[in-house]
Amino acid sequence: MTFISVMSLISNANEQESIKQAVKKIAAELESKHTGGEVKIAILEFRTKENKLTGFNTFIQDELLLNYRNSKKFKVIDQNDINEMIKKFGWTNDKAKNFADCEEFTNFIFKHLGILPNAIIYGIIADNDETITITANFVRNSVKSTISAVEKFESNAYTDKLLGKKIREKKPDPKPVEPEIIIVPVVVEVEKEVIKEVIVEKEVVVDKPVIKTEPKQYSGLKGKIGNFEIEIISVIHNGDKITIEMTIKDSDYDSYVYSADSRFFDTDGNEFKSDMYQNTFRDRKTMKAIPLKGSITFREGNLGKVNSMQALEITLWKGYNDKIGSLRLHDVAVSK
Repeated sequence: MTFISVMSLISNANEQESIKQAVKKIAAELESKHTGGEVKIAILEFRTKENKLTGFNTFIQDELLLNYRNSKKFKVIDQNDINEMIKKFGWTNDKAKNFADCEEFTNFIFKHLGILPNAIIYGIIADNDETITITANFVRNSVKSTISAVEKFESNAYTDKLLGKKIREKKPDPKPVEPEIIIVPVVVEVEKEVIKEVIVEKEVVVDKPVIKTEPKQYSGLKGKIGNFEIEIISVIHNGDKITIEMTIKDSDYDSYVYSADSRFFDTDGNEFKSDMYQNTFRDRKTMKAIPLKGSITFREGNLGKVNSMQALEITLWKGYNDKIGSLRLHDVAVSK
């Protein structure tokens, strides 16, 4: 990896962090303003002021899920199910202002999922060119009142990407002004004693070790979960996350995977859990004997120090709370 690509990764991570901190503050404020007990939450859409749905929506939904994962007040309903309900019902954020529409939508969710949301969260993203303002609204079912939280922060190249805009060019750092050097000759009288020197040149040969870095091989990291054959392709540390790329294959049938998750222990015994909503093995159909490629991502915890996984566990699901099985692998190297 070149120096330029490393710096680009660092810059990208810093730009993402400013958005994550803004959403974290919003999540904390909404939770603190809610005075009741535990409620089931449906996170709806975050659209622009022009009612446009962009990649910013998915980013905010994912970050809210992460912040409420261990919440004692908010229990978030599966985001994929809610997004599907939004499409089927034809929900739009402007309907949140109408009590009857909110009640009809929550009953629609209950009818299809068997879960009745006690509240919904939706929001607006305002692009102010040099800044971004996110407004999140919390609407309690059967209560005609709204709790709001607002965060404003500087826009950057990553917010441009999330909004689907032309990504701004980074301004080069200004060149430092070099001071003018003025040379003033000074005459100094020095007595010289001339001594003839004999210089003998001798060739010195220095053996320098050649360090060859072998790429990490993952060909031996494979196993089975039920009828599925699992093979690890790569385990890569990238910015503030670790991504496992792998394939799953059913040699006998066309199959279906509802979801996948994972956890691992590092060499110090620290446990890390994957982000269930940040993997590509959700609602996937396989073809007989054909490997299906995808990835599982870890985003939480001090991942920067992880060079090896003492134990890695991968779990596949064929339905909500319906597990296919798990696979455990040991001594898994992490590439950087």
